[in-house]
Amino acid sequence: GGSGAQSLAALKEAPSLHTLTLDLADNNVGDSGARALAGLKEATSLHTLTLNLMFNNVGASGVQALAGLKEATALHTLTLYLAGNNVGDSGAAALTELRHAAALRNF
Repeated sequence: GGSGAQSLAALKEAPSLHTLTLDLADNNVGDSGARALAGLKEATSLHTLTLNLMFNNVGASGVQALAGLKEATALHTLTLYLAGNNVGDSGAAALTELRHAAALRNF
């Protein structure tokens, strides 16, 4: 759930973390967990991030927080799996802003 996602978000402190894949499908991560995972933008060495958050009750506020990953300076590749969540129009709009991220080459 959300508290587990918060614990995983602490990986941002790992100095040599370059690639991270988290398959958290159907774990009730919710908006609070998505917001915590968005904190991975602070991982200074993270180049590739894959988050499978399918069927996790993530709503617009959680997706908007994940869209903040565009601020990650080292991140070049971002893959988000969000099927089965209620991202809403505002969440979808936030995700479209990822295309303007300077560092992201693939998303």
